[in-house]
Amino acid sequence: MGQPLFIPVDKERELVIATDNAGGIGSKNNDIVDVPYKTVAESLFRVSFMDCLAVGATPFAVTISNFVGDEVWDELEQTVRNLGHSLGYNLDITGSTESNMAMSQSAISLSILGWVDTSEKRISISPEMSGVALIGEPLVGEEVLAYPEKIAPLELFVEVSKQKWVYEILPVGSKGIQQSIQELKQRNGWKNRDLDIPFDEKASGGPSTSFMITFDKQYKNEVVHLAGKYTSFIV
Repeated sequence: MGQPLFIPVDKERELVIATDNAGGIGSKNNDIVDVPYKTVAESLFRVSFMDCLAVGATPFAVTISNFVGDEVWDELEQTVRNLGHSLGYNLDITGSTESNMAMSQSAISLSILGWVDTSEKRISISPEMSGVALIGEPLVGEEVLAYPEKIAPLELFVEVSKQKWVYEILPVGSKGIQQSIQELKQRNGWKNRDLDIPFDEKASGGPSTSFMITFDKQYKNEVVHLAGKYTSFIV
């Protein structure tokens, strides 16, 4: 998982581009992980959508790069469209399919584009003594399929992103919780804040099955009430 790209359009607004991809995951004979393409599309959408929304942007369009073949395009497009609608977003969708060369393994990339007002960006705005919570659990590979009840729902992510008492949101990706903590410390200039989180901090978070938030500590009870059973850590 990479960081979203910010492209200033004028003094007040920026274009945000968030991307995720998958290789060797799908229904081809040589794929390493055998799953339906609907599942692949859901995972790619999840990561890109969370990265976009986390920085305060409003998603408006999706691009899909499909190297599987023409036969899966409709499934990919419809999956993305349905996910957008279920979360309250009417997303324009475009993309391309590699139809000249047949590949032995699946490969798909998905990008989400959004707009953010520069003054509303959710980056580097967390006081050092902010509350910190982990919502959902970091899972990867077969764990994602085995423990769906531990995955923070996208609907919950959207609801959390709407709360004014939440400072920043960081989806936990392939570099794990440790990377998210380091990012929080570096971009906010935290010097004396240590966080002892009861998970393997270096373990991959896979397709952002969990996310960290910083929040105004007086709203700690609201975090627990909102996230419920998905509250894995809070301080």
